[in-house]
Amino acid sequence: MFRQVSGYCRCGRGGLVKPERRPRVYVDVREEKSPIPVILERLGVQVIRRQLPMGDYLVSESTVVERKTSVDLAKSLFDGRLFEQVSRLAEHYDKVFLIVEGRPIPGRYRGRERSIYGAIVRLELEYDVRIINTVDPSGTAFVIEALARQESRGGQRIVIHKKPRLSSPEEWQVYILQSFPGIGRKTAERILERFGSLYNFFTAPKAEISRVEGVGEKKAEDIKRILLTPYKGSKRGKHRSLEDFYELG
Repeated sequence: MFRQVSGYCRCGRGGLVKPERRPRVYVDVREEKSPIPVILERLGVQVIRRQLPMGDYLVSESTVVERKTSVDLAKSLFDGRLFEQVSRLAEHYDKVFLIVEGRPIPGRYRGRERSIYGAIVRLELEYDVRIINTVDPSGTAFVIEALARQESRGGQRIVIHKKPRLSSPEEWQVYILQSFPGIGRKTAERILERFGSLYNFFTAPKAEISRVEGVGEKKAEDIKRILLTPYKGSKRGKHRSLEDFYELG
């Protein structure tokens, strides 16, 4: 039997044993539709629900998990979203895990095995993505719990938004534009092709911004509001860094 003593547990023989650090996982709110967050809590994981800018589960500052059913994986491959999504994750995190639930080749995609397996190989070789196949949500929860416990041993604080490793001005231009609501990489590239520079984009009228494919009037309005709203200062009375603003650990 164990008894808590000043952050340690006193065992029956009189010795002191430091309790294991409770792992923490940030879960995107869209994952609430799945049973995985509840299973993680039953496994002793501290689950914190947030709207994550990318990925489904953040288990450390450097490790993110994207969960897909095998049908989702195949669908995102054939509609062109898969590699763009993974590319963004790889830019921001050192370790990207892709958990695929269900049979590797869904029944409806029989005959397209070569393309699916080719995509899996490309993800591992070009983007250094760790791909794990599970049978069901319970298996996915076990994998995420194991990752969280391994990462928690390092004592890392979790940062929801992490600056990518970028070198060229062009990469930074695309990254800055992707920070605006609803703007992905392809749309950011279209903006730069149309306006030529961030300065021209920032000073352009809303009507001209809305004409860019993938933007439209609503996103253009949101962008101009962000650009033109005067800064009122932080609630705690001093400026904060980007990392400090997104730090939730």
